[in-house]
Amino acid sequence: MQLHKPSPNLLLVGAPKCGTTSLMAWLRTHPEIFHPWNKSHGNAAESGFLISGIIEYPYHPSFTKGDLLLPDEINMDYYNDQKWILDKSTQHLYSKKALSTVSQLMPHSKVIITIRNPYELFVSYHSMILNKTLYYDTPLEELILQLDNLDWNADDNDPKTWPFISYPQFSKHVISWIDELGEDRVRVIPLDALANPRNVLEQLSSWLDIDATKLPKNLTNQNTGGALSNSSFRKFLREPPKWAFQVSHILFPSRKLRKLLLDPIRRKGWKHIKTVKKSIPHDIEKHIKEQLLDEINFFENLEDYIPVDTIIR
Repeated sequence: MQLHKPSPNLLLVGAPKCGTTSLMAWLRTHPEIFHPWNKSHGNAAESGFLISGIIEYPYHPSFTKGDLLLPDEINMDYYNDQKWILDKSTQHLYSKKALSTVSQLMPHSKVIITIRNPYELFVSYHSMILNKTLYYDTPLEELILQLDNLDWNADDNDPKTWPFISYPQFSKHVISWIDELGEDRVRVIPLDALANPRNVLEQLSSWLDIDATKLPKNLTNQNTGGALSNSSFRKFLREPPKWAFQVSHILFPSRKLRKLLLDPIRRKGWKHIKTVKKSIPHDIEKHIKEQLLDEINFFENLEDYIPVDTIIR
């Protein structure tokens, strides 16, 4: 076992596809904010530490309830008594275990929740899983049929549908985090507010009691669309054949050395290329919006459901 002190106390808990990657990238440049997963894979750097262990829900189409999920390796080598230790894990919003842990054991932590129009979240998440990950190839039309067969009720024994039903239905989770932790500890940021990132960061700085002038000047968006390259070389790096693993073990017997030398090379296999955004047929768009009508109403009338002081516009 490994013991790390202190624990993260600034938590970006979700929702997915709502700007958390950009927000993480901007916040972690501040001298009073330390991100111990800064060098994790790519720019996602999600730890999942609050849901680690035997998982309660299939948070990804390739996960199964009951799988063992271990957080990415933490690196506190450069921690220098910064006021805030940052974590970004977009699945935490939906976890009873995560909320209970923060409520009972992390009394000095603060939580940021990002949200967007549920229809847009649904479409964006499906596009990401379809184009940027392996082992999922269900077209949107087929997915809709699967969800209709479930009456759009999440089945935690069905990893191929659970995320698509659960992630856009975030209202009860947002309300639960605010009710459990209190208004002062939670901020909710609609994605459209990030169109003016400077304003968002200034409000967050005031809430966190840090100097806003020390945040970056260049606030470019991160994790913006695209798809995995289909070049033979990139495919080889993503899924090396068995013989390649055998050769690497012979040349580099140490696992630590293999990770040090080969992981940076293999990451190039996950390079994203630009793609043309597919239009959604009107009848499918209408159908999805009908299923998410209550959630869309929550998003569009946020002030009617949660305290105004928790919202950053």
